[in-house]
Amino acid sequence: MKRCIVLEIFVCALLIAFCGCDSKEGIFKKPVKLTKEGFPEVMMGVWEADVSNSSKWGIKFESNGSITKIIHSVAGPINIEEGGVSHETSDGSYYIFTMGPCDAEYNSKTNILKVKIIIENFVLKIHTGELVGRSEDYIEGLVSEDGKLWKADWVSLGWLEGAEPPPIELLKSHPIPLVFEKVNLDELKKKIEENEESHEQQTDSQD
Repeated sequence: MKRCIVLEIFVCALLIAFCGCDSKEGIFKKPVKLTKEGFPEVMMGVWEADVSNSSKWGIKFESNGSITKIIHSVAGPINIEEGGVSHETSDGSYYIFTMGPCDAEYNSKTNILKVKIIIENFVLKIHTGELVGRSEDYIEGLVSEDGKLWKADWVSLGWLEGAEPPPIELLKSHPIPLVFEKVNLDELKKKIEENEESHEQQTDSQD
């Protein structure tokens, strides 16, 4: 009888150890193949996630985990090496975004990938006034298992001159879930070429 009780306790302990862990710990996931620089191979490439109908995130990971290009949810496409992005319209409106640190950190023990995207300074000028500030975005989640979807949590912090600072702890405790999809660059290139060819044919027919 005592042996049965001990066995039941042992089984319960095993179930807690193997099944009771937070899914974010990434324990007992299938092994992740890494590049020689120690970054998950499956995460290399371009990933995009819709935030709204008019806004989305895009991140391009290199083999060493560096981020070379992004589509910022507010600023739009940015080549990190260029240090930022700016644009001016015909009516005198303009925006300037100056990039800060933008990197990824992979933890092989938890299998979690963390991304940090900092905009050190931004200026948005429209006909009604001007907004000046800075922002910090943090995105993290378990590494994709299938190389197609990456589920992550997003925390966005923004500071505006003349306004109250953001409620940092509150925002961190309520992250926004995002689902990133991996972009097939070959298919995208083919689609662009087909659209260009179709446009040329339409132009020729009009002539």
